Amino acid sequence: MFEAKKKQLRGEKTREKILRTSLKLFSEKGFDKVTVDEIVKKSGTSKGSFYQHFSAKSDIFLVRFTEVDDYYLEVFHSFPKDMDALEKLFIFIRNLMRFLEQEMGKDLMKVIYSTALNSKEHTYFLNTNRSLFQIIFALLTEAKEKDSIGTNQSVDEMATLITQSLMGIIYHWGINESEQSLEALSIPLTKTIIEGLKMKN
Repeated sequence: MFEAKKKQLRGEKTREKILRTSLKLFSEKGFDKVTVDEIVKKSGTSKGSFYQHFSAKSDIFLVRFTEVDDYYLEVFHSFPKDMDALEKLFIFIRNLMRFLEQEMGKDLMKVIYSTALNSKEHTYFLNTNRSLFQIIFALLTEAKEKDSIGTNQSVDEMATLITQSLMGIIYHWGINESEQSLEALSIPLTKTIIEGLKMKN
């Protein structure tokens, strides 16, 4: 049993090494210019190890976004039950933006966006089953049920509007040379959207 645990820990360490090395290379060179051979060489692992943990190079992004979604769930579950739903949404978006900048970084986000535009493999931005979309949907549903929302738009329509806006902010931040943080850049738009949701049609 002890040997099995050791083997599992070794496997987890190898997977993490491959993941971190891959993301660093993608950030430096771009997704398409990095090969699996280069990843295993730079990470000091083997092709067998790579394919034991990832079915393809594109899986690296899927794994990273799964980790990101885990963080979003932590933030969501940390909110007090009696906090206003739209206030939760505002704080959630700020946390989301801060995390993307600090944990992913501008260079990697540029690579992720450009790869998603050029490849049909990367559909996670549109996957409504992701925690990100489910949390936004849940907060908007709660706000609507408590009459915090004045617009007669459906929750689906509002959620789509918000996620499109977030993608736009991230894209703008990625192509802009400004030193302004992603979180700071997102605040005025988020405030405007939330105030707009409160207004009666």
